[in-house]
Amino acid sequence: MMMRLKGQSILVVEHEPSVARELEREFTQAGAKVFAAGALRDALYLAEYPALAAAVMNVQMGGDGESTAPVCRRLQDLGVPFMFYTKFDSTEAAVTWPEAPVVAKPAASATVAETVA
Repeated sequence: MMMRLKGQSILVVEHEPSVARELEREFTQAGAKVFAAGALRDALYLAEYPALAAAVMNVQMGGDGESTAPVCRRLQDLGVPFMFYTKFDSTEAAVTWPEAPVVAKPAASATVAETVA
């Protein structure tokens, strides 16, 4: 199952370092290459990586409520599928991007990886 991620490049957009590390470890063990962004600016830059297979997005970056919508729009424009892994209200995101699965925090990183796969 998880070998479907072997050789794939996954973008992880997550402001909580411990969560980002856990996801990165899970995807690396599944054979994927991980690009992690803890800030919106970095996420927008990494979204341009030409070989991205998928992305895991938080709905917001940090307590300031900065939306990841600009990154989601760019990924959509580039044809890169993404999902949300968040503790924030994802109602608006689910309406805007109905094709993007939503996994609520906390969940096992394996659950997130399975959703991506």
